[in-house]
Formats: sequence, structure tokens, C-alpha cells
Amino acid sequence: LDENGRVKYRYSSRSTFGQLINGQEPLVEKLDDYTVRFTTPEVYAPFLLFGGGEEILPKHILQMSFDDGTLMDQWSVETAINEPWKIVGLNMFVLESYRPGERIVFAKNPNYWKVNTKGQRLPYVARVITKIVQDQNSSNVAFAQGLTDFESIGPDNVAWVKRGEERFDYTVLDMGPSSQTNFIWFNLNPGQNAEGVAYVEPYKFKWFSDQRFRQAISHGINREGIVRGVYFNRADILHGYVSPKRKLWYNDAIRKYPYSPETSLQLFAEMGFTLEAGQLKDPLGNSIEFSLMTNSSSGLRVEMATVFKENMAALGIDVELQFLDFNTIINKTSDSFDYEACMLGLGGGAPDPYAGKDILMSGGRLHQWYPQQVEPATEWEARIDALMREIGRHTDVEVRKKYFFEVQEILAEQQPLIFLVSPKDFVGYRNRWQNVDPTPLGGVTWNQESLWAEPNP
Repeated sequence: LDENGRVKYRYSSRSTFGQLINGQEPLVEKLDDYTVRFTTPEVYAPFLLFGGGEEILPKHILQMSFDDGTLMDQWSVETAINEPWKIVGLNMFVLESYRPGERIVFAKNPNYWKVNTKGQRLPYVARVITKIVQDQNSSNVAFAQGLTDFESIGPDNVAWVKRGEERFDYTVLDMGPSSQTNFIWFNLNPGQNAEGVAYVEPYKFKWFSDQRFRQAISHGINREGIVRGVYFNRADILHGYVSPKRKLWYNDAIRKYPYSPETSLQLFAEMGFTLEAGQLKDPLGNSIEFSLMTNSSSGLRVEMATVFKENMAALGIDVELQFLDFNTIINKTSDSFDYEACMLGLGGGAPDPYAGKDILMSGGRLHQWYPQQVEPATEWEARIDALMREIGRHTDVEVRKKYFFEVQEILAEQQPLIFLVSPKDFVGYRNRWQNVDPTPLGGVTWNQESLWAEPNP
């Protein structure tokens, strides 16, 4: 807004918030020096949740680049490396330096608005250093060696990290269920590549598109075995889209898929599949086999994929595992569509069902099994689209729950995403830190402005 209350910075094509209200921008009015009023084009339930995340940009710094159309070119990685002081903001910390592949250093913002009960300007900490490491294992090792103060501990590393609590004076906490989900899906995109070749072999596409096939695969997965053997009992079995951590939106009454190879074979039999010399075959004599890709950087997913392959072998299904780098997987699932099945996961995100519209709605970019559909490919996807629109239009929590519970029920019946497990959250911190107040949603650093540490001995 300018001094007359006119909108000066309009939502760009990169603004998620502007796109979320059906592509229409809200009316923005300046009422006084401390009040701005937003009027949305229609009732938009998660407005405060998503709208509150819109960036406030410094007019005195960016006005000129806004006027000449170069706003989106400002504050690049090069700026962070060479001129970090140019990147200004309202947070408790400001960027001090950035070394790619090494670390990011944030310094205390002397102008931060918050003070303690004695009027002392917060935060207490003068500097925060974020170290960049290769993977979570490396990060956990750095914490155990005393190189970092706060850490998210991977479920597979908890046991050995916890053994050092007393000797190295730190604490590892079990924060309960996480919001992370892991799942498998099949490529249900019916399209063709530039050479006119189908993304998925037609006879395999017929399998993947059959609800019974996906249900049979789901019944054939030993989730209990994954929890015990891969996560050492530090995960929960997951049958649906929502983690138990999201208690308000979690529907525990959905259809579940307990491990039952017998049920799997019954469903395959309904499709006309037969087991011949230990090999499952379709009515045309094709052996049931497919490839499954997952990201090689996740040791836990590599292990889960191996368990899945073993489970499928017990049903007479041959699975070819492909361990690829994450960017290659994203290209295959969102651009080339050159794949058959994939194992990935979701984590975090806003605690509101509408935050998943890009995943759940048929036209979404992240609608994994068949993204960016012009029209819903199936009746059940059309129903989910309609339910998600209603979730966005209603502010009554109970009404929204009713619609979202139905979304979860449809997903559980159709199994476009075959859910596996949800790991538990574990965090660690050095005991010299004070005012640490762990919460299931915020972890141990949600109140960074209040944290302070005793000097190292």
C-alpha cells in the first residue's frame, strides 16, 4: 500500500496466496496506520492461516525495482553471498552471511519489536548458525559430537544418539506422532509422450487403474514389519491421508488394510489373475511385474522399498527397485511421466485440510497419480474436487470436518495413495539451554526469542 492506501504491490504469478482464492485477488484497503482490511471475492475459510504468511516487503528498499519490473530479481542467492546486508526484514534475526554448502549465519535484529518483562530487547541470542550437511545421518552425528545445539533425530538414529545423553549432557525427547506420511502410488496418467508412446504399458495401465489391484497391493504390505524392522517401533501404521498427529482432522473410521496375503490373492482372483508356478499372471498371460522408484538419499525409504519388494514376491509379483536422486524423481512424476510406481512422502504443511488442495484436487500439480487433469478422470476424483471446494467455502469447523472425513474415506476406498507408516518425532537439545519448552507442534525452538544458554564450561 502507498501512503494513500492504494495497493502498490499486487500478487504476482508466484504468489500462492493470490492463486488460492480461485485466481482472484482480494480487495485490500488501508484503514489507518495500523490497520489493513482484506475483502475476499468469496468466503475463504483458511484466509487467516494462509494470508498471514504473505510477506511484507520494505518499500524504501524495493520501491524502485517494483516500479521498473525487476522486483522478482532482487535478493538472489548472489545477494545472500556477496551483500547479505541488503536483505532486510522484520524477524528476530537477519542474514549475516551465507556460504553455499557450508552454513548460514543469522545475527540478532537490534530493532526486533519484542521485549521481556524487564523491557530488555529480545532475542537473547546474538547469533544463530545453521550448518548445511549432506543428510540427516550426518546432522545427527554432528549433534552427538557437540557441533550443534538443537537437532531433529531420525527414528533409526535415536538409540545410539540417546546413549550419549548423560556423558555429553544433552536430552533426546520423544515428541510423539509426526505429521510425516509415507506412501506408494501407481502412474495413472493415460497420456503419451512426444513420440506417441503411452506413459504406461496399456496392459499395466489396466491393472493400475483397477481399484481392486490397488487394494490387493495394500493388503499385501506388512506395515507391522516395516514399523518393527525399519523404524524399530518408532513409527505408527498409517492407512490414510492424515497422520494421527492432526487430531482434529484425523478420521480413524476409514477402511483399513491389515496385512493379509490371502485377501490380496482373493482380489487378484476377482480380476482374473492366476498364480502359476509362484508367478502371478493376468488373464492375457502377462506376468505381474512393475518398477518402483524412491529417493536414494533416504535410507529409511530404501529399506521400506526392500520390504515392499519382499512382500510382493510372496504374492508372485516381481518388483524392480530403482533408487534415484530426488530431482530425477520429481522430473519423472511431474514432467516426463516415465515411471510405473513411486514411493515418497509428505511432511509438515499447514494444519488445515485446504492446504492439501494441490494434492487432492484433480487439477493440482501435486496430484501424484495423475496431475493437472483438465477434467476429473474419475467420478470419485470429481467428488473429492467438490468436497474440497466446500471445505474452502465453509468456516464452521464441524461442517469442514464432515467434508474432509468423506475425502479421507474416498481415498481409503480407492487407494490412489497406498499409505505405509508415519514416523514418530524425536528432538535433541543441549542441557545448557534455558527456557526450552517443547511442544508436539513447535518442537524445541518455536520460542527462539526466549532461549538463552549457560556459558560452556
